[in-house]
Amino acid sequence: MSAGLTATAGLAQGVGAYEAGQTRSQLYQANAGIAAEQAQSERMAGAYNETAVRMRGQAITGQQIAQIGSSGLQQGGTPSNVVASTAAINEMDALQTRNNALRRAWGFQVQQTSDQFQAGMVGRAGTEQALGSILGGGAKAYDQYNKSGSWF
Repeated sequence: MSAGLTATAGLAQGVGAYEAGQTRSQLYQANAGIAAEQAQSERMAGAYNETAVRMRGQAITGQQIAQIGSSGLQQGGTPSNVVASTAAINEMDALQTRNNALRRAWGFQVQQTSDQFQAGMVGRAGTEQALGSILGGGAKAYDQYNKSGSWF
């Protein structure tokens, strides 16, 4: 192979490596954006579900109060403790719902950070590989030129 073709091949290989690195970097950036959207979606769904759990709990508490009142029981003592216990359990359910959503969102945030890091790494790796190919091809072409005395 002539020195000129060797140099051209090294340059083409370098350009290909650079473009491949940039494409992979863009893919990781897109994945990071998706993970960010998923994290936001989980937080919003968690807030909605937390509110729904609280509303169901309030409905149950209201039913208990109505049943206690309609049965002629006093609003204190054991019936009052039952209502308070139900309200406390419902609040724990609501907080657990929120916590679960925040944990899922956190997982997506970790994925987003990882994808952003990977995007930078593959982009730099593509650039470094491109430089290596171009410099290696140039050095090989120069060696061939020195041996043959011609670029072609």
